Amino acid sequence: MSEGLIVREQEPLNLEMPFSSLSGFITPNESFYVRCHFPIPEISAEEWRLNVEGEVEAPFELSYDELLGMESRTIAATLECAGNNRIFLEPKVKGVQWGLARSATRRGPAFRSPPCSSAPASNPMRSK
Repeated sequence: MSEGLIVREQEPLNLEMPFSSLSGFITPNESFYVRCHFPIPEISAEEWRLNVEGEVEAPFELSYDELLGMESRTIAATLECAGNNRIFLEPKVKGVQWGLARSATRRGPAFRSPPCSSAPASNPMRSK
């Protein structure tokens, strides 16, 4: 758990960064809010797989190591909790009373490059 974060719930884990500690547009990753609806699962990196299937021409699977080995890029993104500003509702509603929206930089695979460049199916927007 990051030092200096406000613990809103211990189980499931929900942490918030004090608004007064913001010093710019980008929130450091170690200070980013944590919003969980369920307990955090134990996941084995050796057994974990990302399956890309459905409306793609060629479904495929990636291991965690393959994902880490891919070309990556860094982007700035703003995330906002769907229950944001619940704290301001009158009368009060059930749930953690907070307001969450933060911007941070994230680094991860560039999914437009091989092996993740499987084309969408011929008509991925078709209605059923």
